[in-house]
Amino acid sequence: MRRVRNILITLPPPPSDSPYYELARVWKVQIYFANIVEIQGMTLAEFREQNISPLDYEAFIFSGKQAIDHFFRLMQEMRLELPKESRFLCVGEAVAQHLYNYIPGVLRRRTYAQAHSLTELIPYMRKHAQYRYLYVGGGIAPLQFFEEAARYHLSVATVRVYNVKYLPLPEALRRKKFSVICFPSVASVLAWKALYPNYKQGDTAVLVFGSDTLRVAENAGIRVLDYAPREHIASLLSLISHFLQQQAQRARPQSHE
Repeated sequence: MRRVRNILITLPPPPSDSPYYELARVWKVQIYFANIVEIQGMTLAEFREQNISPLDYEAFIFSGKQAIDHFFRLMQEMRLELPKESRFLCVGEAVAQHLYNYIPGVLRRRTYAQAHSLTELIPYMRKHAQYRYLYVGGGIAPLQFFEEAARYHLSVATVRVYNVKYLPLPEALRRKKFSVICFPSVASVLAWKALYPNYKQGDTAVLVFGSDTLRVAENAGIRVLDYAPREHIASLLSLISHFLQQQAQRARPQSHE
């Protein structure tokens, strides 16, 4: 591909001291941020329309921080407290660490966070098939995960705690051609495809975070160059850094003896 001049990350702009800006300075690239997914927490009335009681479940599945925030907000509004026997399944350590802000130590010991995607939770769930699981999320439910759970006759229900709204890029960014576009979540890929159904990728490199995001992007016809998390590349920031290092190595003139 051509020299990397600019990168679009489909996330809200981070604070001014974010390491993303240092990365841009070191590698002399422009990094743009654009939030294309707006999370709107459900009201208690909207939540109750789903006829789901969290207390009917022994184990709870979270794949994102927003789901945790809005779930426990609604639990507080309903004045409900989860039993001490509850178990929690999180996609990734970062999600688990966020969960710890809401649960006491006795429940933290009942948290499983070794999976990098929802489908990677299935082996753990099969070992504890007696539990009733509740997937907490918003927007589109992860169908492949539910199909896999049904294959092993696992009891899994879903409840939404937030709604998703797609936000188009600012006009100035819509006119730009980006060397790299980064999708940090399944929702960001779905938003992009909904907002720009006729988008032509061309030679733009696409980087994604999450195994589920990778699968959804490829199913949507997006060519993904690389993804995280994987060995030695734990975050989207480290993925971009790794990509820039590789591009720099390829650009170096080869010596000939």
